[in-house]
Amino acid sequence: MDNTKREKELVSVQILYLFVIPTLLLYFKVLSGNFRFLLLVGVAILLFGIVKYAKWTYADMGIRRDFMKDIVPYSFFTVGGVLFLIWLAQIVPHNPFLNWWTNIKFLILFIPLSIIQEIVFRGILMNMLKRAFISPAFIILINSLVFALMHVIYLNSMFVLPMTFIAGVGFAWMYYQYENLPLISIAHTILNFTAVILGFFVIR
Repeated sequence: MDNTKREKELVSVQILYLFVIPTLLLYFKVLSGNFRFLLLVGVAILLFGIVKYAKWTYADMGIRRDFMKDIVPYSFFTVGGVLFLIWLAQIVPHNPFLNWWTNIKFLILFIPLSIIQEIVFRGILMNMLKRAFISPAFIILINSLVFALMHVIYLNSMFVLPMTFIAGVGFAWMYYQYENLPLISIAHTILNFTAVILGFFVIR
């Protein structure tokens, strides 16, 4: 078996056990929804173990000192995403998350959760896919599908899944073009915050 085939099989198994199965355990309530943050942290720790074992550098994960060089495209991407969400809120039924600043759990977990998602899905998963596959379109597609699948734990998944898949394509494409983990994390945090307070995401 050549190294390329072995790498593809390894990445496929890692996606199954580290992304798909944990999400389905939450979705089918084999594990309580109260464990979703701990589960994400646990998966992140396992992924960091993979990173350490493979001896990836910070640059491999999109962390560079000159990260501000990509500020213009990421600014356009973020502002465009916020405007799209505001427009979407005018035509799609939603329940705004009122008084969000009084929700301590939300305030404590929101930013770390958004950053962890980007570390996991772009900083690590994207790099795993790029090492195993050649086609940019395929890499972006798989990254977006896995990212969207994680959001099946939200209510109104018939709306949320297509929405997060589109968002995933945007995040994955931006990261593929401009491999910049700090800026994609900031963009994700801002867009996630906008989507949550507009009421698009409600945990089941």
